[in-house]
Amino acid sequence: MAYSKVHFPILLLVLLFINLPSQSSAGLLNFNIKLYSEMNAPITVSCQSRYEFFGNQTIQWGSYYNINIPVDMNIPSDSFANCMFNGAGKSGIYSMFDYNRDHLHCFYQHCEWRLVPDGMYFVYDDARHLVYRW
Repeated sequence: MAYSKVHFPILLLVLLFINLPSQSSAGLLNFNIKLYSEMNAPITVSCQSRYEFFGNQTIQWGSYYNINIPVDMNIPSDSFANCMFNGAGKSGIYSMFDYNRDHLHCFYQHCEWRLVPDGMYFVYDDARHLVYRW
């Protein structure tokens, strides 16, 4: 079967469209970080990313501190959050989100930490992984 003069321009457009270079439109991914407290006393948390201070919050056993980190997929290594903890006899500043370290362990961009008396556990693969001791 021979192609008619009408089919050739359509075929040409399809081939051109398929071979166009794709432009980066990755934009932003939003990572949600939850810090659940299993501490026996209240603990105050304040977190900050490169561009935003998320404020202070005192959390009790069974409650959580929640932050959202926008990740620019053009420069994802620029995305992190450090948090300061004070209370329950514990204190310190810790990295609670680093894109390069954490993105593969955050299920659908949701990252979960458990604050317990012996340290901080990052939860992934259905298990707790001790990352920091107090």
